Amino acid sequence: RGFSASVFVVHQLAHFWASRDEGLFYFIYVTHWTMILGTISECLLFHLASKGMQQMQEMLPFPAARRVETPTLVRIELVLWHIVHPFSLIVKSLYWASWVLENPLEDLQKISYLDFYTHGFGQFWLLLSFLLSNVPFVMCTGFGWCVTYALIFIAWSLVHFFTKIGTPEPCDGYLQNECPIYSKFDWHKPQLTTVIALLVCLVACPVVCTFYATLASRCRGRHDVQEGSENKTGTGDCEEPKVEEITVDATAL
Repeated sequence: RGFSASVFVVHQLAHFWASRDEGLFYFIYVTHWTMILGTISECLLFHLASKGMQQMQEMLPFPAARRVETPTLVRIELVLWHIVHPFSLIVKSLYWASWVLENPLEDLQKISYLDFYTHGFGQFWLLLSFLLSNVPFVMCTGFGWCVTYALIFIAWSLVHFFTKIGTPEPCDGYLQNECPIYSKFDWHKPQLTTVIALLVCLVACPVVCTFYATLASRCRGRHDVQEGSENKTGTGDCEEPKVEEITVDATAL
């Protein structure tokens, strides 16, 4: 967990530095939002795993597992978990689909390492983190948070459009203060943009969340959280993990 968090933090800081000329424009992109949330999520996981290990050591003299109320940080991490993983895959898939349609494959050589990490390699680390952990992923919870996150960005894109915030670099066809955040998500073309928004919310979100729920239930190991009981770490249905009480278990992180 410490190594994974370090990878995310180092790349996030490097990306901040490489994009320093953008100023506050850095924060207009949902790609950057998701990257930042992914870094926060990995750091939280490292912190929670460390605390869990300490608590497990304190519990060793006791024959039975101690049950405690779910900490606030764990609840926050579960929300981030259900946002970052599905939406990161959606954002990166949309980026590469758009890139392939607009650029020849030879231009791959022109992509910088940090851009490749932001739009590709970072997803590998997220997927590895997902597969090596036992943090639960519930399809309906993921779908709910994924759609909520998408709606937040859609609302922000409308604010960006009507207030004419613009982008850090000029674009084709518009004054700089009228440039859309993403050329393919342009409220100057409301019909097409609305269709894309609906496809993301009603098609991409459920498909990707089903994919992650399937990974969680079929491609991970299982571990006992208490004697005689088995915990499935992911499910394709909408059964919520119980959060009122949990057994402190660092291996679940």
